[in-house]
Amino acid sequence: MTELETKKLSTTIKVKILSRGLRFDRSALKLVDGRVKEEHRGYDDSNWGIDKKTPVPSELMLPGKITACTHIRPTSNLLVQAENGRLFIFEDRKVVSEIYYLPRPKIWNMQTSSGINMKRIANFYGRNCLNFNIYSGCEFWDIGLPCKFCSVKPTQERYGEVEKKKYPQQIAEVTKAAFALNKPKIDFILVTGGSYLDGDEETKKIIEVLEIIQPLTPWKDKIRGNTALMPPKNFGLIDKLMATNIEHPSFNLEVWGKNKFKEICPGKEKYRGWNHTMQCYKYAVKKFGRGVFWCNFVAGINKLDELKEGFAKMAELGVVPGANVFHPDVGAILGQQMKSPPEDYIIKLYRFVAKLYHKYKYLPFFNEKVLRNSLANEAYNGWL
Repeated sequence: MTELETKKLSTTIKVKILSRGLRFDRSALKLVDGRVKEEHRGYDDSNWGIDKKTPVPSELMLPGKITACTHIRPTSNLLVQAENGRLFIFEDRKVVSEIYYLPRPKIWNMQTSSGINMKRIANFYGRNCLNFNIYSGCEFWDIGLPCKFCSVKPTQERYGEVEKKKYPQQIAEVTKAAFALNKPKIDFILVTGGSYLDGDEETKKIIEVLEIIQPLTPWKDKIRGNTALMPPKNFGLIDKLMATNIEHPSFNLEVWGKNKFKEICPGKEKYRGWNHTMQCYKYAVKKFGRGVFWCNFVAGINKLDELKEGFAKMAELGVVPGANVFHPDVGAILGQQMKSPPEDYIIKLYRFVAKLYHKYKYLPFFNEKVLRNSLANEAYNGWL
């Protein structure tokens, strides 16, 4: 099989995984040992029917170095099973691919100077993106207005596996350790801030962390990657955010359409607002250029044509649109109300996105080793 054929086959399997989820045979779960990257339940839990003490792999690596997230669904016809120490995906009892677990980050065996396990501070998103969720909480949950696909508060209450609030000194220590080890090699950094009722406060906290991280990276005075937050009220804070040299900030709308935004993200609508968020994007594009700011969506909540319309309008505005495929989370309001979208929806959406990227000369977010719930890179590269 050629490299291109391998990439296309793995992409096809990833579509199935993101739509149907997976089941795990006990033989496969037994291989989740101290060498394997287990789930980092800092802000979500999409594994249904699993005892919380059972170690579960966070991602699967398909041939061609394509990463897919683990979403355990007891009714899926996709089964991960081990045979003679090797892992395979079965579809209706037929082997469709060998797969691999990702190695456990070395920093997860280390502690900060105050004795906190570094896994409680940082995650690795996919293969090689260092991830800091500086507030693993959400004040919209506290007032009964969470985004309906989110499970951050129930996940925290069930597992308590991470520090709810991470402080700049802790983040600096972990960043230094991660780059010093370089295992896995870090190609990107992702910083998210949780959600505060006060948007300016949230942005200031993000800026403080980015200012600490920036001189610790090897990327010549910039931060490769993304910071995701809802926009501040004070547009001047956008200027300060960009002064940290973060490559691609995003004010993620999650869904397309003002009414849909209010329905699915009531806290964000009340305390930020659809109109204000769009004005922030227009300001950012005018000042910092096209293709700099990102906007992520949750694919599957909108109808396909609605989301395609949103992608087209954001791309025309100068913002790079992207999406993670919706996965029902344990504890989320939509967790038992919705399923992941069908494969046809996923394929049509990402092929449409790829056309927009090529039209406007945008690049997809991160890469296929990182984006475990998206097929943007696979579609852009012609594998879908």
